Amino acid sequence: MAFSLSPENTQIRIPQGETATAIANWSDDSTQTTLASGGPESEPRPQAGDILHGRFSYRIVSKLGRGAFGSVYLAECLESSPLGRRTRMDVPPSQVAIKVLGPTRSEKAKSFLKRELAALLAIQAPQIPILYDWSLENDVAFSVVEYFPSGSLADAWPLIGRFDEQQCWRLISDLLSALSAAHRASILHLDVKPSNVLLDGDGGFVLTDFGVSHSSRMSQGLLNQGGIPVGLGTHGYRAPEQDSCKVHSFDLRTDLWGVGATAWALYTGIDLTKRRDVLRRVEDGNVYGLQRLSDVRINCPPPLEEVIMGLLHIDPALRPGGASEVLGQIRTVAQGFGLDSQTVASARRESAEPGEVQQVIHSLVDPLWASICRTPGFERYFVRFEEGETLSCAGPSAHQTFLLLKGAVAIEREGKQMDVERREGTLMGAVSALTGAPRRVQMRALDGPVWVCIFNEAELEQLVTCNSSVAVRMIRSMARRLVESPDRHGL
Repeated sequence: MAFSLSPENTQIRIPQGETATAIANWSDDSTQTTLASGGPESEPRPQAGDILHGRFSYRIVSKLGRGAFGSVYLAECLESSPLGRRTRMDVPPSQVAIKVLGPTRSEKAKSFLKRELAALLAIQAPQIPILYDWSLENDVAFSVVEYFPSGSLADAWPLIGRFDEQQCWRLISDLLSALSAAHRASILHLDVKPSNVLLDGDGGFVLTDFGVSHSSRMSQGLLNQGGIPVGLGTHGYRAPEQDSCKVHSFDLRTDLWGVGATAWALYTGIDLTKRRDVLRRVEDGNVYGLQRLSDVRINCPPPLEEVIMGLLHIDPALRPGGASEVLGQIRTVAQGFGLDSQTVASARRESAEPGEVQQVIHSLVDPLWASICRTPGFERYFVRFEEGETLSCAGPSAHQTFLLLKGAVAIEREGKQMDVERREGTLMGAVSALTGAPRRVQMRALDGPVWVCIFNEAELEQLVTCNSSVAVRMIRSMARRLVESPDRHGL
């Protein structure tokens, strides 16, 4: 069934006079820590009328909320821009939100503010708050961000109740768009939950609070930064690998779990921080970390259930490879097609015979790929295509990368052959996989059999970050293609 993602179909209305006030809930359960000075309220805090100075000056209006590492205030910019909100300008609008840490002698809290500043500076997307100003050098450390009067999703939840299908699709799409931008900057959010989702006032949603974010694929020091557990998320909304502290497993798919859990909670009306009994464990033989949506809401549309439950696989390897891949699925559903209309590549990964895989590995000339392909468990990526079979079609739902090991692949556009790839070790489709851009070409097996390894976005990122030689080769290959023919592949 087709649906629309237009704002008028997903408008969330809060009763007049009952506007949610907290715009960024630094919840105590996200990290379960307090400031070294004794807690968030142990030091003097700004009062209404106080003025803070950064690049611009701000008058504190009122306190909006507080959490483990500071407080959030509504403030007036004394040199504000005449234009309204959502204008990425040097001058802030008249009303802004200020996150204040208090005296900066708490280096632990200050590191969290730096982490969020780094994330907001690296990411620009409509679904991420705008960072206007900050100060780390004065007596009070603070950041100035976009103010959302409608508050957080957690605050509005008692007023708006359970989401309907349209609202749920919009929530998933906006959160994935925010994460797609963050992941392209190699930043993991690691704490997606209702209190970190803001209402933008136009029926959409904004992802906030990057205080526990971390660079993708960086595991050293992730768990413990000066005594503070980082990246463990909030119980009920954190992925199983976060719950078990498997830091080496944190990647793009960890954030996808948070999106799935948030959407599941809003659609069912069950707050997962209060209903821990609904969480499921792999030790009990479960595949999903939560009960199927249709078991809780009988009339749940199958495409919505399939997308959300796909994000809630306990095993990260069974989740989609990245936000762009799921957004492609959603676009497919929105156009009235089923999810089975995607590329056949992912469904073919289990078809390779172990004996044939070993023969292919033994025939490899390149010692780098021969070594990588012999890595335990790597055989799960191998797929065989016969002559004439399509590896990947053009379109927005094609997000796999193909490592060519044997055979020849025709690169076609609109039925016309543009090129042929024969070189062992060529990575095809990496640009669209890493950027989320629609693939403009089709790839077809020219001389069979063609052997490739197929990677989704998270798997490709893992491959190149764990093998620096692969990363260097991929960069050089892309640079060579760009120099030789900028529009040769459109990958």
